[in-house]
Amino acid sequence: MTLSLRIEKACRTLGGRAVLRGIDLALAEGQCLVLAGESGSGKTTLLRLIAGLDRADAGRIEIKGAMMDDAARIFVPAERRGLGMVFQDFALWPHMSCLENVALALPAGTAKRNDAARTLLERLGVAALAPRRPAQLSGGQQQRVGIARALAARPRLLLLDEPLSSLDLATRAHLREALRETVQELGISTVLVSHDPEDCWALADQVAVLEEGVIRQSGAPETLWAAPASPYIARFTGALGGIPAPISVQGGRAALALDGQALLLPGSPPASGGAKLFWRDDAIRPAPDGQFAAEALSASFQAGRFLVRWRVPGLAQPLSALLTTKPPPGPHRIAIDPGKMFLFSDSGDA
Repeated sequence: MTLSLRIEKACRTLGGRAVLRGIDLALAEGQCLVLAGESGSGKTTLLRLIAGLDRADAGRIEIKGAMMDDAARIFVPAERRGLGMVFQDFALWPHMSCLENVALALPAGTAKRNDAARTLLERLGVAALAPRRPAQLSGGQQQRVGIARALAARPRLLLLDEPLSSLDLATRAHLREALRETVQELGISTVLVSHDPEDCWALADQVAVLEEGVIRQSGAPETLWAAPASPYIARFTGALGGIPAPISVQGGRAALALDGQALLLPGSPPASGGAKLFWRDDAIRPAPDGQFAAEALSASFQAGRFLVRWRVPGLAQPLSALLTTKPPPGPHRIAIDPGKMFLFSDSGDA
């Protein structure tokens, strides 16, 4: 398998704090990697190391098989890495029109440069802005022109730092689709920093989630969805909960005590201390033959479904679920899918 990017044991310390610790990553040719994580997790610092805007204290970074940074003898500066970069300051040339910004970035020898540049601007929904200069554009418009310019260069690797954060929801959805189609058509490998789960579902072939300077989990988006490795990743992928859970061990498996019964959960029980429980929004449903008694406390309408809060004997806090119909208040029986529940040690991160 051809790799566009390989990172081995990369470390970076800033201001006496270890921002990145032993980062290992590999990105296949033509794929999109989304770097996710909370503010301060190290994702932008990692992007800067890949870009050559900063240097690793330890480790190795290769792009298309060529060593870029080995933290000792070799360091290739940003302008010689053949990258396309869009960071949050946009960095468009202010004295040029949008069309000129994009056309100038096209490879030497490109035929009909203005037509090719206009096609990219059209893909990203800003063709009408071609004659304007950056100062005449909103931040979101500048971002889209910046992406078009980065794509125009046919880079070895495209680096994007929160490229959709300044856009409204409708434009963001359109740009995700246009960006995905364009990078796939051009075969451009992409590394994108984002805190938005929708970017993962719409754009990523691979997701790497950073927590406190380490990669807590990496893999295909569906892998993180099915088996999140931490409370943050559970929340990031849309899981509900984070409530204290009474857990015992039965046959080496974690057992959740509910309504005087035991619900066996997948995976190993926490090694020590308390436990916190997360679950998917469809893990709980009312069923006449359901295993557990529950009381419907409330139901609030949320975009076509109802968020229902269930009081279940054995739990100090309610369970919640999204249903297509609103159940009446009062007693019910519910069924719970243990395969859609996740248990983590209670480290205080709820």
